[in-house]
Amino acid sequence: MFTSTAAFSSVPTAIGSNSVDPFSTANLTQWTIGLFFVLLLILIVAWAAKRFTGLASSHKGHLKVLSGVSLGHREKAVLIQAGNQHLLLGVAPGRVVTLHTFEAGEISQSLSQEEAVPTAFQDSLKKVMNKKGAE
Repeated sequence: MFTSTAAFSSVPTAIGSNSVDPFSTANLTQWTIGLFFVLLLILIVAWAAKRFTGLASSHKGHLKVLSGVSLGHREKAVLIQAGNQHLLLGVAPGRVVTLHTFEAGEISQSLSQEEAVPTAFQDSLKKVMNKKGAE
């Protein structure tokens, strides 16, 4: 009763009806820049986490994978160096088994170098296993 008729005569406007078209070039550009900014931010945080928290794999420990050979579709034999010992491990999905423990000096140090040829592992393994069988 106390309101004027001018308030009733105006057409009600919906919220956002005077806004810009959501698929306009300006809005799409703003969304794209925002998306790239968020992706860049994620990459920077991942890089910083890897760089400063030590999530990267490092070879500073006393364990080294010297060589490996595939035995089947999902099985491998892996030769690792743990301190002065060499261990031959059988690796399968969900399972790791020690197949043989070599004493210090039983495996040549030329195999311990990273540039060893993959076939050298197979040859060395055959020689060592033949020695064990002959004794």
